[in-house]
Amino acid sequence: MFFLHKIIISIFIGITQGIAEFFPISSTGHMIIFIHWLNVENKETQMLETFVQLGSTLAVFLFFYKKILKLLKLKTKKEKNKTKKIHILLSILPTIFLGIIFYNKIKLLFNYINVMYALILGGFFLIISEKFKPKKSKTNSIKDINLIQSLIIGFFQTLCLYPGFSRSGASIAISMLLGLKRSVAINFSFIISIPLIAGASILDLIKNIQNINVLNISYFLTGFIVSFLVSFIFMKKLIKILNKVSLTFFGIYRFLIAGLIYLIK
Repeated sequence: MFFLHKIIISIFIGITQGIAEFFPISSTGHMIIFIHWLNVENKETQMLETFVQLGSTLAVFLFFYKKILKLLKLKTKKEKNKTKKIHILLSILPTIFLGIIFYNKIKLLFNYINVMYALILGGFFLIISEKFKPKKSKTNSIKDINLIQSLIIGFFQTLCLYPGFSRSGASIAISMLLGLKRSVAINFSFIISIPLIAGASILDLIKNIQNINVLNISYFLTGFIVSFLVSFIFMKKLIKILNKVSLTFFGIYRFLIAGLIYLIK
């Protein structure tokens, strides 16, 4: 019975990650909240979060890998490709740098109260972005993203180190404020998420390898598989929704979830 309960938790968290990953609402924040509400906070569930994030990241990679290969290929005479490796590096290096240096301190922030505050702050950021974005997009293709835009996106993306703020929320919102077309901002955000989330997950696995054993590996793999399948199956529809729905809607949603956290605790 205890094993069945753990598998159900794993499936639930996998579904949560698989869906929430594609909206600017913080999938990590939602996992922390639900794990707290279900009263199953422990080292195992912390490791489960890492596995389910790897699952959705693998799905994102398989979905975008053709675009990634196209972006990374060398520029030819026939094709002037402005977006190269350096653009992606500038967008992820600030988060990697701060994430490694302050790893232990960042992990101390992983609790539902901090998530509540981050949901509110991130919600305001989304609403501000939607309201003050340029009326006409200046950057209508990933190939046209310049170095300054990449660097600014990279710095704002570091806000995701505070659990609950949302990596995609930070990167998409600042991208739109910088004049990127909504669809371009969304696609670029998910492409640069792959090395970031994969790297962070691998670092977590290395630092917490002692928490993985034969008894709980099926528990972790279940979450990984569920997260991967949910993400891979519904990704196209979820990204389509994200392209159509105003960031203001997600900002209001974040306020409502923060209110629930405050009331339920």
